[in-house]
Amino acid sequence: MNGTATFGTLHADTGRARGWFIAVGSLLLVLGIVGLFMVVTLTIASTLWYGILLIAAGIAEIVESLVKPAEVEVWRSRAVRFLAGLLYLVGGLWAVFRPLEASLALTLVLGLTLIASGVARAIWAIVHETQMSRATVILFALLSMLLGAAIIAQWPYSGLWAIGLFVSCDLIAAGLSWAWIGLFGKPPVAPAVAPPGIGSAAR
Repeated sequence: MNGTATFGTLHADTGRARGWFIAVGSLLLVLGIVGLFMVVTLTIASTLWYGILLIAAGIAEIVESLVKPAEVEVWRSRAVRFLAGLLYLVGGLWAVFRPLEASLALTLVLGLTLIASGVARAIWAIVHETQMSRATVILFALLSMLLGAAIIAQWPYSGLWAIGLFVSCDLIAAGLSWAWIGLFGKPPVAPAVAPPGIGSAAR
C-alpha cells in the first residue's frame, strides 16, 4: 500500500512539472513571436536593461573598491577596480539616457563579434580534428560571418532591429526547448520500493 501511494504522488508531481514546463515554454514562445513584430521597441528595451545592469555593476564595483581595507587589497588593484566601475557606470548611464545611440554601438560590436567568431571557428575546424563533421563546423562559421557582414552592411539601420531580433529568436528557442521537455521529456524514474517485511526477513 505504501508503495502504491508513493508512486501515485510521483506521477502527480511529474504531471505538474510537465505542466509548468509547457506553461513557461508557451509564455516564452508568445513573447518571442510578439517581439518579432516590435523589434525596435524590444531593441530599446534590451538596451535599457543592459544599461541598468551596467549601472548596478559599476556601483557595486566602486563601493567595494572604496570600502575594502588596504590590508586586504593593494591600492593599485583597488584603483583599477574603481576605474572599471566608473567605466561601467558611465556606459550604463549612456545606455539608459541615450538608448538609441547605445543600440547602434552594440549592434556594431555584435556584427564584428559574429565575423571574428566565424573566422576563428573556421580556422580552428581546419587546423584541428573535431568530433563533429568538419564541414558542419565550417558551415556554421560561414553563417556566422555572413550574419555579421549583413548586420554591418546595413548599419546604422540594423541598430534598430538586430538586438530585438536576436532577443526574440532567443525567446522562441527557449520556449521551444521548455515546451519540448514538457511534452516529450522522460519522467523521472521512480525508485523501487521494497515490499514490507523483506528487509526484516533478510536480517
